[in-house]
This record gives sequence, structure tokens and C-alpha cells, in this order.
Amino acid sequence: MEKEYNSSQTTVLLSLSHFFCHVAILTYPAILLLIKNKFHSNYAALGLIAGIYLFFFGAGSLPVGFIADKISKKGLLRIYLAGMAIFSFAAALSGNFYIFAFSIILMGLTGSIYHPVGLSMMSFAASDKLRGFAIHGIAGTAGVAISAAFAGMLGYFFGYNFPYLVLGIIFLFLIILSYAINLEGGKTRGRPREENNAPETAGTEGLSEPLFKGFFKELFHANLIIIFLVEFLNGFVFQGVFSFLPAYTGLELKNFLFFNNQATAAGGFFVTLALIVGVIFQYNSIRVTRNYKPHHAFAFLVLISAIFLIIAGLSHNLVLFLSILAFSAFNFSINPLSNLMISQNAHEKYRATAYGVFFFFGFGIGSVAAPIGGMVAQEYSLHWIFVIYGLTLLFSFVLSLSIRRGRYE
Repeated sequence: MEKEYNSSQTTVLLSLSHFFCHVAILTYPAILLLIKNKFHSNYAALGLIAGIYLFFFGAGSLPVGFIADKISKKGLLRIYLAGMAIFSFAAALSGNFYIFAFSIILMGLTGSIYHPVGLSMMSFAASDKLRGFAIHGIAGTAGVAISAAFAGMLGYFFGYNFPYLVLGIIFLFLIILSYAINLEGGKTRGRPREENNAPETAGTEGLSEPLFKGFFKELFHANLIIIFLVEFLNGFVFQGVFSFLPAYTGLELKNFLFFNNQATAAGGFFVTLALIVGVIFQYNSIRVTRNYKPHHAFAFLVLISAIFLIIAGLSHNLVLFLSILAFSAFNFSINPLSNLMISQNAHEKYRATAYGVFFFFGFGIGSVAAPIGGMVAQEYSLHWIFVIYGLTLLFSFVLSLSIRRGRYE
């Protein structure tokens, strides 16, 4: 049986770490104009910095996952918190654009530590894993939702560097909290083996075979390969949708409700509302799995998300508004199930690696969605992006039908 960590304390710390991870990563775009004015820079340079740090944020999770399966996850979590504090303070105190840019890039690299480490620790944190993943996922989604308001308001009233100063203080507090609570998350070695309903050889072969043979057998069996492919498609859609959703909803709904030809304000409002709906419904995935197996519920949510996204790409006004909210509600409910299925299909010895690959596929490789969507919008029309993304989710649904019960379920 898996070792059960101090559930409530670990979940609280990891959820706070997840929340502020997304706030920190999205602070840069939220105050882009303030940075531009402060350093008299141009959009090309600012865009280059964004591209570099976001790439590191996604790609860095792959090697971190390998490392986290070999050393203390608790120690890596503290390195993440310390690094984010240091580079937040560096960005806040830098008076030079190059130092500021270097600090932001290092924040992206340091931020890549969190997901493979945090998700792996969450998979051991409680007996009710889905509930833990739902709370953890809601924290991350909430961080995405409030990041613009957090950074924008602080930056507007106190200057471009103040949001980073506040973040530095918060991450410093989280480091102290990690030592103050009974946080568990040590080395994989010595952890009791899992007991599961799968055949005995499924859970033990990888422990006695040579390192690479056991690694590939445990990490690249059929179920996990399909989950990784589906996550790439889902991550592709998610990043593409939220790259263009403010522009699309702004143009289409600029005269809807109380807006009067205010495209930017309308786009920001409707995307924020969609994210809030996503936060609320993310916890709903727990209820879905009361009556259905996780992989069945997962496939169902992918299908419904695809349908509403296609409707959004082909509709206007009230139908568009409702379909965007419905897409967000169902699509965000997928996240806890994805994390749960990884824990059910990856042996604990390689679980951080599995989450690293998982995050790399979704955020790293999935980042190609934005430039592809831009080309589609430029060549055809903005609304066709969402139809194409919806069709991509339909393909993801077809693949997800091949997912079977987890070997460590």
C-alpha cells in the first residue's frame, strides 16, 4: 500500500505553490506595457523574452521529472520555492533591461520544476486522490484567472516591479511554511511497494530489471502512450483557445450585454468569466467519477468539450457566449482526471518522470498551437481556429476511447 503523506498540510502547501506558480508566470504578459515603457523596449524584444521563458517553463519539466524520481521531491519543491523567490526579487530590483529579462527567463526555468514534482507529491498525498487533484487543479486555474488583475493592479498603482516584489515575499513565506509543516515527499527509494489488483508482475518487474529496461517497460506501456498523445492534443487545444479567445470573444461580443463596441474590454471580461466557470466546475469531476470509471469520464468530457468548441466557432451572440462557458466548464473538469490517470498508470518509481513527460507534451510541444492558429486566422478567419481546435478534440476523444483501466488503480 502507498505511503500516505500528511494529507491536508501537503495539499495546502502544494495548492498554494501551484496557485502562485501560474500567477508568477503570467505576471510578465499582464504588465507588458509597463515593462515596455520602463525600459523603452519594443514588442519584438519583449516577445522574444516571452517565447524563451515560456519554452523553458514547458520543456524544463521533462528533465526535472527524471531527476525527481532519483532524489528528494521535498528538496526539489524547496529549490523551486527558493528559486522563484530569488528571481522575483531580482526582477523587482533590477534597473537594467538585460538583468530583468534574464531574471524572467530564469523564473520560467525554475517554474518548470513545479508540475512534475508537485503532481508527483500530490499522487501520494491522500487516499482520495481525485479530490486532492481537483483542489490542486482549482488552485492553478484560479492563479491563471486572477494573474492579470493581481499584476495589473499592483503594477498600475505601484510600478512595474511591485508585483515581483510581492511575489518574492510570498515565495519566501512558502519556503518557511514548507519547513514549519509536517511535509512529506522524500526519496522514492525505500518507499513501500504498491498493492493493486493488477497481476503481481505488473507492479514488480520494473523494480528488479535493469534500469533502462524497467524504465521503458513501466513508462511507455500502451495506456500511458495514449494518455501522453491525448494530453498533447488537449494541451494544443487549451493553449490555442486561450491565446485567441480574448480577441475572438471581444470582436464577436463587443456589443453583447452591457458592452458598447468595446472589443478589448468585452474580450477580457468574457475570458475571465470563462476561467471562473472553469474553476467552479473543476471540482465537479469528483462527482462525475462517482458513477463512471476515470477513463470513461475523461473520454466523455473530451467529447462534450469538442462539441461546444465547434459550436463556439460557428455561432454568435448568446449561443457563442453560452458555448464558451460550457466549453470551459467541461474542459477544466478534465484536468484532475488526467492527473489521476497518470498516477494510476505510472509506477511510483517513475511517477515524477511520467508527470514531467505529461507536462512537456501539454505545455511544451502543445505551445505550437498559437503560431498555427495565427496562420489559420491570417489566411482564413478567426472563427475557423476554434472549429479546427474542436475537430482536434474530437480526434483526441477517439484516441481516448482506447485508454483502459490503470494498472495501479
